[in-house]
Amino acid sequence: MTKFVLTWAFQLQELLASKPRVHPAVNQVEVHPFNTRTEITSFCQAHDIVVEAYAPLARALRMQHPTIVSLTKKYSCTPAQLMVRWSVQHGFVPLPKSVSKQRIRENGNVGGFAIEESDMQMLDGLDEYLVTDWDPVDCD
Repeated sequence: MTKFVLTWAFQLQELLASKPRVHPAVNQVEVHPFNTRTEITSFCQAHDIVVEAYAPLARALRMQHPTIVSLTKKYSCTPAQLMVRWSVQHGFVPLPKSVSKQRIRENGNVGGFAIEESDMQMLDGLDEYLVTDWDPVDCD
């Protein structure tokens, strides 16, 4: 069965309203604590569309943010592991990118801890609409 992979969130409502024969399965969106895209991700989850989070590490632009540093110490993990775990706990499928075999293994090793709800809220509060690539919401 063919499944749609959607990249433009503003088309979701229109697509679903058309009653497609094949329901969209995945929406790939840049999502990380510094760009939470809550409206898009909530819509997808409410309509059983998997959120595939690309750039879940914010392209390493915020690895030294004080909140990230503090929480990595608390959970004994790397900044990348913290951000991947944040994605997983939100129900997203994160797609971290690395050229290092060691970091690829580390990025996948996030099952050994859970971020407390208060810390998840703190991470959610870091949202600054940091777009590290192109922004499909701004496209015409």
